[in-house]
Amino acid sequence: MSEANVYERIRPLLMKAPVPLEQIARSLGLAVEMSANLEQGISGEIACENGRYKISTASSEHLYRQRFTLAHELGHFALHRSLIGNGLDDNKMYRSDAHIGKYANSEIKLVHERQANAFAAKILMPRELLEAEIAKEKSTPGISKAPLTKLYRTFQVSPSAMQWRLKNLGLSDQVDMNS
Repeated sequence: MSEANVYERIRPLLMKAPVPLEQIARSLGLAVEMSANLEQGISGEIACENGRYKISTASSEHLYRQRFTLAHELGHFALHRSLIGNGLDDNKMYRSDAHIGKYANSEIKLVHERQANAFAAKILMPRELLEAEIAKEKSTPGISKAPLTKLYRTFQVSPSAMQWRLKNLGLSDQVDMNS
């Protein structure tokens, strides 16, 4: 299943914020364990056991970080399934390391991690939803720009993830980045 096929399959679930990531993963046939007891320094992992993929996120991390990690691992599933092998771990910088973690994997390179991050941003903060939320906030009397705080809380992502997405979509001029 290609990225386009995965994206088309999950598109109906990308209509409301926060996006239901666990439901998305399960609709693709994956098992999910949020707040798992992972090795120190590991944010998330995806593993294939008995032909079924499972994504786990670290219990030591904030819910918004766990959501990004889940979306990032979904990106690996959609884009890099042939490279996953038995599994892969991602550290706190979303890098797979051939020397750490239960699923050390040298097949996943920096370019793959960037692709998984972009996929995560695309499904966590879909353009259409962001534009609609910005327009809704700007329609409030006395508000000329949507407050960043409202956006990242609505989408349940970190402020830095929201800032990155807004900048990459060319929407940052419509948002008060200091609020």
